[in-house]
Amino acid sequence: MKLMKLGARPDTFFTSGPVRSVYTEVATDLEILVDHFLFRLHKFPLLSKCLLLQALCAESDAIELPGFPGGAEAFEACAKFCYGIAVTVGAHNAVPLRCAAARLGMTEAADRGNLGAKLDAFLASCLLRRWRDALAVLSATARHAAACEELGVTSRCVEAVAILITDPGSGASEAAGCSSSPWWARDVSELGVDLFWRVMVAVRAAGTVKGRAVGDALKVYARRWLPNVARSGYLVEQTDGSADVAATDHRFLVETIASLLPAERDAVSCSFLLKLLKAANALCASPATKAELTRRAALQLEDASVSDLLIPSCASETLYDVDAVMAILEELALRQAAAGIPEASPPPHARGHRRSRSAESSEFEGARRSTRRPCTRPRTSCCRSGSSCRCSSSRTRARRRCPAPATGPAASPAWRVASRGCSPRRGGRRAARRPPRTSRGSGASPATTTGAWRV
Repeated sequence: MKLMKLGARPDTFFTSGPVRSVYTEVATDLEILVDHFLFRLHKFPLLSKCLLLQALCAESDAIELPGFPGGAEAFEACAKFCYGIAVTVGAHNAVPLRCAAARLGMTEAADRGNLGAKLDAFLASCLLRRWRDALAVLSATARHAAACEELGVTSRCVEAVAILITDPGSGASEAAGCSSSPWWARDVSELGVDLFWRVMVAVRAAGTVKGRAVGDALKVYARRWLPNVARSGYLVEQTDGSADVAATDHRFLVETIASLLPAERDAVSCSFLLKLLKAANALCASPATKAELTRRAALQLEDASVSDLLIPSCASETLYDVDAVMAILEELALRQAAAGIPEASPPPHARGHRRSRSAESSEFEGARRSTRRPCTRPRTSCCRSGSSCRCSSSRTRARRRCPAPATGPAASPAWRVASRGCSPRRGGRRAARRPPRTSRGSGASPATTTGAWRV
């Protein structure tokens, strides 16, 4: 943490109950009341650097400063600077001191090298160039939001933090851990929702951070401030007035996170989107937020699980919100229709009537025939034998392909002998029996054998 020391004189302030004064030989001539503390000081050192005190002391020597930024501590530091007493400035007190200096009018118009100019230079040159200091200063602006907005401190801090995130050479990424989320997500999640929104808008405007990193940062922030959303959706528990205030804050938080979702499709998971939709439904978020979450969830609906779609219903009639799921499905159908994707037609048996058994049998027979193995035998052997073929066609087709035996003289027993006994079937039986074999030494001629077989 960077520190700046202003002044060199030793500290001579002392406290006596509610009175704070300074040890000096000259009597005090000015009384200033700040947050129930009475400061007894001298006009000369204060009026020479504070334009506000110059105007107020013209009317009275007793001044009251209600609602002073930073309270009595900040005013005492400003008074010590006017006396030349050493004051240490760091990230923890730079913002209240800057607001107090602006309230007292400690500008260059009152005195050269005044407190306001020194603090601005210290912020720009040191604090806003270091990650931890810049975050500490940005967090401190939330307690003095109006004054910091008027002075431009908040916008400068937001820009500085965004530059440290988007600039890879800033050196701030050295604190990165082994987590899958970006190195800066956990630190930024400690900011308030307003400051977080402004930082994320500035980061997205830079265009150097991927949408997945922005989505991971949103999930870390939701896990930090909406733990139920990170697990299983938001559950409303209305007990007292404080619960109503918490629900209002959570509703604003859900709407803010929904507005920061990156345009990329896979920047966040569908499960996270549906959990946000559950929280938005339970917290009665704006219709625009619900519509945006519904649209984003429909784009990634194929990644959702059944438990993700169980959205609790706010009404007491039903346990789950069916209308929310129907809205997601309708959005998905509109997207598919716009993209020209045809809807899958239902099978014939699911269109309201049942098919007959004959139709189912014919369909099964056709599928069984189509799965038969093709015939590997030569075509000439099938046709020459005239028998039933074991190929994918039926026995009738095989007979049609095989040539029928010729009539007349061509229908001789020699043709049947040449076919090796593979004669056509008739009535499931062979037309004739194979003749008995004759021994080689019997001396029967082929003609005699043929005639006996013919008989």
